[in-house]
Amino acid sequence: MLKVVNRVITLVALMAVIFVLPMASVSAEETKFDPFEKSIKEISDALESNQITSEQLVMYYLERIKAYDKQGPTINSFINMNEEAIEIAKQLDAERQSKGARSVLHGIPIVVKDNFDVKGMPTTAGSVALKEAYPEKDAFIIQKLKDAGAIIIGKTNMSEFAASYGRLGYSSLGGLTLNPYNLRRDASGSSSGTAAAVTANFGVFGLGTDTSGSVRGPSHVTGLVGIRPTLGLISRDGVVPSSLNFDTPGPMARSVEDVAIALSFMAGVDEKDEQTLAAKEHIVEDYSKSLDNTALKNARIGVAVDFFGDNAEVDSITNEALKKMEEMGTEIIPVSFSETTQYLWTPIIGPINEANFKVQLEKYLTQFPESQPKTLEEIIKISELPEVLNSATPVNPAGLEGLKTNLKQAPFKDTPEYNQLVTQAIPKARDEVQSIMEKENLDAIVFPTMSCPASPRFDQEDPTYVCEAYDTYAAGYIASATGFPEITVPAGATKEELPVGISFLGLAYSEQSLLDIAYSFEQATNARTLPKTTPNFEMDVEEKPTFKDVSSYVDEIMYLADKGIIKGYPDGTFKPNNPITRLQAIQMIFKEKGIVDFSDVIDPGFVDVSPGDHGYEEIAKAAELGIINGKTNAQGKRYFDPNGNLTRAHAAAILVSAYDLQGTHPTDFKDVPKEYWAHDYVSALILNNITTGYTNDQFKPNSTISRQHFAVFMARSLDDQFKPTK
Repeated sequence: MLKVVNRVITLVALMAVIFVLPMASVSAEETKFDPFEKSIKEISDALESNQITSEQLVMYYLERIKAYDKQGPTINSFINMNEEAIEIAKQLDAERQSKGARSVLHGIPIVVKDNFDVKGMPTTAGSVALKEAYPEKDAFIIQKLKDAGAIIIGKTNMSEFAASYGRLGYSSLGGLTLNPYNLRRDASGSSSGTAAAVTANFGVFGLGTDTSGSVRGPSHVTGLVGIRPTLGLISRDGVVPSSLNFDTPGPMARSVEDVAIALSFMAGVDEKDEQTLAAKEHIVEDYSKSLDNTALKNARIGVAVDFFGDNAEVDSITNEALKKMEEMGTEIIPVSFSETTQYLWTPIIGPINEANFKVQLEKYLTQFPESQPKTLEEIIKISELPEVLNSATPVNPAGLEGLKTNLKQAPFKDTPEYNQLVTQAIPKARDEVQSIMEKENLDAIVFPTMSCPASPRFDQEDPTYVCEAYDTYAAGYIASATGFPEITVPAGATKEELPVGISFLGLAYSEQSLLDIAYSFEQATNARTLPKTTPNFEMDVEEKPTFKDVSSYVDEIMYLADKGIIKGYPDGTFKPNNPITRLQAIQMIFKEKGIVDFSDVIDPGFVDVSPGDHGYEEIAKAAELGIINGKTNAQGKRYFDPNGNLTRAHAAAILVSAYDLQGTHPTDFKDVPKEYWAHDYVSALILNNITTGYTNDQFKPNSTISRQHFAVFMARSLDDQFKPTK
């Protein structure tokens, strides 16, 4: 058995599985539907009318992720990809045809922040300490979304343990997520990965969590709609806790309607989360069904004047939004909060967070096997290991100190002072907001979601950034501390093309009213812009049967199929044991190198190759480029023998020549002496980690190479994602 190297399962492998027919040119028929910037309902309708399949949708988003998240602008929004996404999509496509759709989410690819439990994928919270923490079951709302037919395409990066400490959207496991609108800026935190992924069209919508602004802030800086619902409307079961007094999941999407649809599937009573029991009589079955684009016509909206003055552009955009609302018939009433409520972090949120973190995190960690960390002390210890501290993405030093502070402050949870905060300070803040709204008969209170635009990434300076705020997230702390809902919606963009959002705050369980108001504003302004770093590209997808005779080297073979280098046979087989001819090898190479013009080729002078023969142009071009030389017979005449089997040594020579692999290295193969013609080619393959030969120190250059073996060589030479593991 040929020992090439261990197969590496990568993102590229997920993106492959595309075509059939041998050596023919690829003319993939474009789908009838372009998913770019499309809504849930538009995509659902396209699926229902067979304009596109869920499998093709997943392929589309994976293609975009490959192009923009892992290279190009390198947004870096994902920590882990779902290796089963394509197979799940196929199953849902088959189910749609046989039984019909489960819901409007049937076959819709979504992205999920990596602090939600998804069975089969680790829940890391961005921490290297939890990189192998595989949950036994799905989080409550993940199961609800799966039951509705949603496909989780991947898990997104986040501020480690949902706390940024000056490095917004950075984690020791995922590194730094960039803002697709401006690569010098961050995507806020902690739901940065979800925000960046959704705005870059890597999924239809996404899940975030919000403790003190982690859904609203990232939505504000990436031009999304995001809602922090009433505390308890959505279950936290199966979500890594930060502080359960304030934690809530929330959907993030490119439109109010999509957020409303997502919320409809996420809201629900869960006996494992007592906070949800009070929501039972308040949940709306479908928040999107009756969205009202005239909601602002007769609305009374309070303007929180306390949260202006930190950035002139944000103020200007917000004031223009207020002016637009007035033009629509809205009555605007200035309101102001008490000094305490204007900044609730120090008196309420900060102390409660620090007291809760250790106990609640450790309770969450009990689900994992003994091999995984069970205590905050263990996580800190792992975070301080030399290999972590000296890695390319060490734990944020300030974040590490924050974990130690949480450790020290854990006893505060058992004090009368803590109890006073929970039983008196929080209700007092809640009463203040409710009193203002009732006194002025307000439908909502509006303010800039954050008082400044996206901040510079922590590792680069940006002199264009202007912000006078002590804490640009201050306005968002009101919803966090009170448990009231808040929705953010795009309102405009700065001269640096950075989005700015405005928020509408309401009383408990007023989600439908807030969605109506946000929808009314969105439809009237159409303020969302598109990031230039992740533009649309033409989708190129065909129906793609699986090769029924391929069971090994699947990733490499499907990579070649995706590239159009091979297509298999009409009977749906790849025939991996058929030897590949030298002509076929040359055709493959030309296809990958993009050579299509064979005009004016020079006669190579092979006695067995004449103009008009099959493959003459390819052979002549290969000889002209120096890729092949042919052979010499006993009479000294050159011949090519296009139908001869290609040996492993020949494959080595072609690969090395075609892809400019440099250098030689002693191979120490007993059957490849240094004077042998293929020695240098074989050595270059070894040096470039394309093959390793056999365990008995032989390369066996004279054994015929199968099409399957060649596929392995070719794939590994074309893409460094296929480097071997040791």
